Amino acid sequence: MNLLGDRLRQRRRLLGLRQKDVAGPTSASFLSKVESGAAQPSLANLRDWADALGTTTSDLLGEHLVLEAAKHSILLTEQCLAYLDALPTSPLTNFLRELTISATSLSTPIPVPPQDPCLEYLTALVHLHRGTPHQAEEVLLQTLTRARTAPWRIFHLSLLCQIYAALSEPAKHRKASDDLRAALAELNHQQLLHTLPEAHLLSTWDLDLLKLSSLLQYARLSLD
Repeated sequence: MNLLGDRLRQRRRLLGLRQKDVAGPTSASFLSKVESGAAQPSLANLRDWADALGTTTSDLLGEHLVLEAAKHSILLTEQCLAYLDALPTSPLTNFLRELTISATSLSTPIPVPPQDPCLEYLTALVHLHRGTPHQAEEVLLQTLTRARTAPWRIFHLSLLCQIYAALSEPAKHRKASDDLRAALAELNHQQLLHTLPEAHLLSTWDLDLLKLSSLLQYARLSLD
């Protein structure tokens, strides 16, 4: 609830609004309690406040953003744990907590990831950081036999290039680099834009790939 309250307050102040401007004169005190973490709003409350603040309920809740930030900061244990502390406890946050601790504590074993391309990527990243590139390579190669979608091929191949550079294996490095270049060359921004999945199938990785293809398109135009 503190995360929601903080995000509500930050958004309201950003727009220069008073609590009664958002919740109305009769509910301003309730909004104050929510912002301080002392009360829990209903979904109807959140929808009304989101409308008044020009945003969405999911953006006010912010859990998806905090989770992504935790994943990106997996090698920065203190920062990652601070993000995870703002989220409800779940098998996913428990795994990320154990993984980020293992990134900076050599006495903590690196956990075995579930069959999830994102968590396998993060686990390989921690292995590389810990100085065990062979284990990192093993995790990624297993993932690549299953995860064939463009985002994961690109992310995993990119990390494989770093691993083979650390292992001083030029042949494998060339092969991974060639595969990565081929995967990037296949990205077509307009095609991806017109083939985005329906709302209930949309994932953050679809949007990440769209942004990556846009950057590559701009880079190609700049180099021509």
